[in-house]
Amino acid sequence: MELIELQDIWQQYDKKLSENTRLNKEILKMMLRSKPEKRVTWIKLTAAYRLLFPIVIILVMMVPRVEFRNETSFYVGFLLFGPFAFLTYYWAIRYYLLINKIDFSNSIATIKKNIKQVEKYKIKMTKYGCILSPFGMTGVFLIANIPILSKHSFLPLSLIISIFIISIYVTFRYSIFERFKKLNREIEEIEQLEKI
Repeated sequence: MELIELQDIWQQYDKKLSENTRLNKEILKMMLRSKPEKRVTWIKLTAAYRLLFPIVIILVMMVPRVEFRNETSFYVGFLLFGPFAFLTYYWAIRYYLLINKIDFSNSIATIKKNIKQVEKYKIKMTKYGCILSPFGMTGVFLIANIPILSKHSFLPLSLIISIFIISIYVTFRYSIFERFKKLNREIEEIEQLEKI
């Protein structure tokens, strides 16, 4: 009789221990998920900001100050800036939609796949944006009738070029790769916990 009672007590403790272990695992998983969720939320907010910012800049700064001129330089500037602006805005919309596909209620494999897809798209978008930016900037100079190659524009133009080069270096070296590296590391921690 005592042996049967001991076995029952042992089984009850075993069930409680299993339940406590499961609960602790769930709590730890929730804690580990909160970091990448916050990081993805921040990426979503910056992507939304990048959707609104160009519209505000164009409406506030460009529309009131740009005067239509029936000159070749104006048309060339518009042909350089217009496609650049539309293309980069299209990329920003696609990037925002890709980020919104990341849902932490999905499986870890799906989350990792979506994050990898967003990372690849962001790198490609940034690379092509950097390649096309000089054309867009030249278009802005032509539309605003600012002389590009004159002795008065040499200093501002050299500053713009140097800041552009530095920002490209910082973006690729630290911003994009580091952000996604941290996010992937946090997702892998959750994946390791699920394997236990």
